Amino acid sequence: MSAAPFSFAPPAKAEKPYTISEINQGISSIIESGNTLVWVEGEISNFKQASSGHCYLKLKDEQSQIPAVIWRAAALQLSFLPEEGMQIVAIASIRVYTRGGYYQLDLHKLTPSGRGALFAAFEKLKKKLEAEGLFDPGRKRPLPPHVSKLGVITSKRGAAIEDIIKVARSRSPGIDIVLIDVPVQGENAGAAIAQAIRDMNDYGNVDCIIVGRGGGSIEDLWAFNEEAVARAIFDSKLPVISAVGHEIDFTIADFVADVRAPTPSAAAEIAVADDEQNRRYFRARAQHLVRRMTRYFSDLKTAYDALKGGLALKRAMRMVQDARQAADELDRRSKSALVHAFRHNKERYRRLAAQLNALSPLNVMARGYSVVSKGDGAVVKDITQISEGEKVRIRFFKGAAQADISGRSE
Repeated sequence: MSAAPFSFAPPAKAEKPYTISEINQGISSIIESGNTLVWVEGEISNFKQASSGHCYLKLKDEQSQIPAVIWRAAALQLSFLPEEGMQIVAIASIRVYTRGGYYQLDLHKLTPSGRGALFAAFEKLKKKLEAEGLFDPGRKRPLPPHVSKLGVITSKRGAAIEDIIKVARSRSPGIDIVLIDVPVQGENAGAAIAQAIRDMNDYGNVDCIIVGRGGGSIEDLWAFNEEAVARAIFDSKLPVISAVGHEIDFTIADFVADVRAPTPSAAAEIAVADDEQNRRYFRARAQHLVRRMTRYFSDLKTAYDALKGGLALKRAMRMVQDARQAADELDRRSKSALVHAFRHNKERYRRLAAQLNALSPLNVMARGYSVVSKGDGAVVKDITQISEGEKVRIRFFKGAAQADISGRSE
């Protein structure tokens, strides 16, 4: 069992005394917090059936006894009539009857003790798989919020598939249902169910799987207590809903599956969302949103209208208008200043160009002067720079000529 979720504070640390109801509720929380499903054997004593159909008795051995209840739904499934002094084997839950202040056994499945071998096998496998972690709630996969393709593994001739189709289609008329037909009882049923789970995973084109059948005796349901089926459910990549028998029936498949449904019909209700209910919900939410948005924009317009007629907005508008006018004035002045500066600089550049032109060597040469340069391009400024017989280049205002120095004078 997992750790108890409740503990009593010692007297020194308790803030106030516990009431009797709180004591009983605390004990109930401690006892029922773990996996309280047990396999039990005992003799029936003080058997009474109430007008409601519930059966009250005590299970005893040579040294002790425990109150027990067979609820009406479980009593209707019995294949025998319990009698005083009968030795039985049962699968039961330990529960606290808080009003009476005692614990009792809720008997889910019971049989005369001559058939106890099946219960022994059930309990042995349950303990083994639980120790391996196959029942761990932390590894269970969540069901998808919307199922458009539903996988079903059951017999096509049983009532379970009819119930599943009827409920699923009533909730979502457009749903696709993929059925793998398998035997749900008999010698080879367990292997067939396990292989169908693997095949449905290989197919992969479904959102989740319902595995199950209608009610029956422990022998009828035994295929869902086989280890192969348990491990196939555990290894499934698709979420699995176990829907075996009636609400009072428990199988190993129920403990391994991601979700246990009390009946095949309930499995369809769990797996398939009600389209009409969803549509009503979204219509209501949409209408609520429209009302909220209408009110919001109405309030916003009212606030805007009030602000528009207020002094603060008028001042703000005046500031914007003044700023626009100032910007236009600045733009006009800037353009005028640029035109003036351009004209002033143009006249200044014209005068500088005239001065440069007056100083240009070309203008001097135009009056009859020329420039003499040596072969290396050096301008001859002094007669001592050249010798007789040396070649020179003479540059005129228009054109140039080569000459030989035949003589010189200083």
